Amino acid sequence: MGDQCSLRLIRVCQALSTTELELTSPCQELHQVERSEQFAFTVRYDESNIRDILAIIVGPPGTPYELGFFEFSIKVPAGEIAVESPGTPSTDHSSLDYPANPPTVVIKTTNRGRTRFGPNLYANGKVYPSWGQWFLYMSGIQHLAHHRRTWHGERGEQWSPAQGLESVLLSIQSLLSTNPYTLEPGYDDPNRANDVENMETYKSKAMIAPLEQAFENSSRRDRVQAATETFLPLLAHSAADAVDSDDLYDELGERRDFSPSHANFDDYYKRRFLWYFEHYQIAIDKGITDEVRRPGDPFITMPFEFPGNTMMGEWNYVGLRTRLLDLRDKLMEETHRWPVEGMALLEADAGIAVKLKGQHAQILAELSAHTQIMDFSLVDENPFLWQLIYAGRTESRLEGGIIKIKIYISPRHPIEQPRVFVESPIYHIRVSRLGVLIYLPSHDEDIKHHIDGIINTLEEDNPPFNPLMTVHPEATALCWGSEAERRVYRRKVRASLEEM
Repeated sequence: MGDQCSLRLIRVCQALSTTELELTSPCQELHQVERSEQFAFTVRYDESNIRDILAIIVGPPGTPYELGFFEFSIKVPAGEIAVESPGTPSTDHSSLDYPANPPTVVIKTTNRGRTRFGPNLYANGKVYPSWGQWFLYMSGIQHLAHHRRTWHGERGEQWSPAQGLESVLLSIQSLLSTNPYTLEPGYDDPNRANDVENMETYKSKAMIAPLEQAFENSSRRDRVQAATETFLPLLAHSAADAVDSDDLYDELGERRDFSPSHANFDDYYKRRFLWYFEHYQIAIDKGITDEVRRPGDPFITMPFEFPGNTMMGEWNYVGLRTRLLDLRDKLMEETHRWPVEGMALLEADAGIAVKLKGQHAQILAELSAHTQIMDFSLVDENPFLWQLIYAGRTESRLEGGIIKIKIYISPRHPIEQPRVFVESPIYHIRVSRLGVLIYLPSHDEDIKHHIDGIINTLEEDNPPFNPLMTVHPEATALCWGSEAERRVYRRKVRASLEEM
């Protein structure tokens, strides 16, 4: 499981009363998630109804789901459960109050209800348990009432109020497994001869399908302004009702169940696509080079898959590479349109243009004492395109280097976050071959925090390893490799600085 340390929620204090727990702690917990320095997931919610949560979990590194985007609805229960029969309360659980009882989880990444991304992640959105995974007893709460399911889980598999939302997110992430085939009951022996080939095939299917899904959705969303796009209103359908009906999906092909109208992950997808572009490209190129599957060969149906709940498709790495490059070009075009749109706003004396100019002037004054900053200016006096020239700090790995950086700011900031490109040809673990810089602002609303994040990233000589913070695979392998490899990394960094 990749980088579990970054998947953290602040535990709700068990000493709080029920009223305090409902009114304060969940909201504080979710605020903490939004402000935490983590990359493995993000959440969206409405503060007026914090029981309906949307989460994106990034596929854990080292699994077939690596760096894919998977969206889940998490509905925190409240009130009384439906009775088993008229006038007769449920004998097992008479209340659905949280945290006494677990949330309900629905996967929304389903390719319009047609794709089962794993044994436990059904095409109709249901998330079912694998034996031995205690958390997913949550399926048995509302789904038992609705479907009369009989599985209650073993003692160690059932929900406990002490587990909380952190357990929910970690358990969901555990379903994005290194070998998802073995999560299907009865197929959990990785050494059974007749399953070995199926396991490898299923891993490949699980990898290519989320990539296609992520690229397709992002390509369509690229044509929609993030400032105005919202999901359509929540329907009255249950998550289990009419799952194949078109009215359960919006115009982008996403499920509408439990979707807060404010939710918008477009910018999250786009920024991470630019960060992880080379990882995707390497995976696709490997598929083309290995030629294990011929283009056009259909996906093999697994023994536990059945019509309406399978992962259908065909192998087409060449076509996928074309789509990958096309999406990269679209995102770069969009980025370069921001200053053009911004100049029009500046001429119209729009509020955001005035605000950004003021922020730049204030940050410039604060940076005047920073000896490493050689230039901090607006390109062509455009407040939506900033230039930062940084001189490598003495006795650091970047000593002697002059690093030129462009900061593109969206007219829809902070809905769309800045995109930062290093124009100098530096070899660095935090700079992709596209020049995209990955960094962590402490707060995403104020550009000052972005500038601080950029500088801190450049000045950090020995950052801790985080597989979700890697945008240059080759440099990463060297930087955290053997001693000999680390020496090669340092030489390559120095050589790139000397070329500036």
